[in-house]
Formats: sequence, C-alpha cells, structure tokens
Amino acid sequence: MDEQANLILAYGPPPGGGGGGGGYGPPPGGGGYGPPPGGGGYGGPPPGGFGGPPPGGFGGGGPPGGFGGGSPFGPPGPQMPPMGPGFGPQGSSNGLAIGALVTGILALPTTCCCSIASLPLGVAACVMGGLALSKIKAQPQIYGGKGMALAGAICGAVSILVGIAFLALGMGQALIDQYSRTH
Repeated sequence: MDEQANLILAYGPPPGGGGGGGGYGPPPGGGGYGPPPGGGGYGGPPPGGFGGPPPGGFGGGGPPGGFGGGSPFGPPGPQMPPMGPGFGPQGSSNGLAIGALVTGILALPTTCCCSIASLPLGVAACVMGGLALSKIKAQPQIYGGKGMALAGAICGAVSILVGIAFLALGMGQALIDQYSRTH
C-alpha cells in the first residue's frame, strides 16, 4: 500500500468524495492558479537545497558566543555567569550571624534596666558572632553576613562591659550604704 492509501484508511476519504488516488483535485470550474503572467513565478528551491538542521541541532546550544539554556534535543549551551556578590545562592546570610545580631541588640537595652540579665545575652552574642565570623572567613563563597556577625559581637561586648560597670557601681554603692549605716 502506498502512503496515500494508508492515510485514507486511517482518516477516511477527503471531503467531497474521491477516494482513489486523486486527492482533493483542482477546484471546480477547472484551472487553478498557475504561474503568474509573464512566466517565471517565484522560482524553485535555493541553490544547494534547503539545507539541514541548524548548527547544534534544533534549539540546542543557542547562538554562537551567546547564552543559551539548551534543550532536550541538543547539548546544553553555556550557563549564565553569576551576577556578583549578594545575588543568587552564594553569600547567603549565616544563621549564626543573624542570631548574634539579634542577641546583641537585645542585650543593649537590658543592660540599662537589668544588668544581670544582659550578661548572658552579651556572652551569647559574642560567642555566636565569633563562630559566624570564623565560618565566614573559612568559606566566604557559602556564608555571608560578615557585617551582621561583627555588629552582634560588638553589641554583645559593649553590653558585657556596661553590665559589669553597672554591677560594680551598684555593689560599690551598696557597700557604701552598708558602711554608713553601721558607723
């Protein structure tokens, strides 16, 4: 069987009858359009034929020297270069750096009202900030947030120093009051 017969068996005869090899045929009334007056027409295929698939397959590889994403039909093209620091997955904030900053900020106001509670917060901020800075220094392409870790450690150290000073002043004042009562 030929290809046209297979199509007729699969899809049925074309509209308007004709099932035996004629296809659709010319329009009623004879003729067709034919070549334009003066002969010629648009010509045949280009010299050398229509050619094969584009270089790199259909949709694969992208333009030469450009950035393509590739496709399932061809090899993947070159990947986009990273956008720089602060963009994408590299340099994402370290959780310890965020924790150090939050704890250090919380330690500062508690120093003024309750210096005993600010000491553990300040120590925690210094420890987390130091750990975060060491991780950032060891793997800067993975961890970011150096400024947050440094700010948290500084706030924690300031709150420790101020808390110790307030405790010393408070104890000194208590000793002075007790000495003045007894003498």
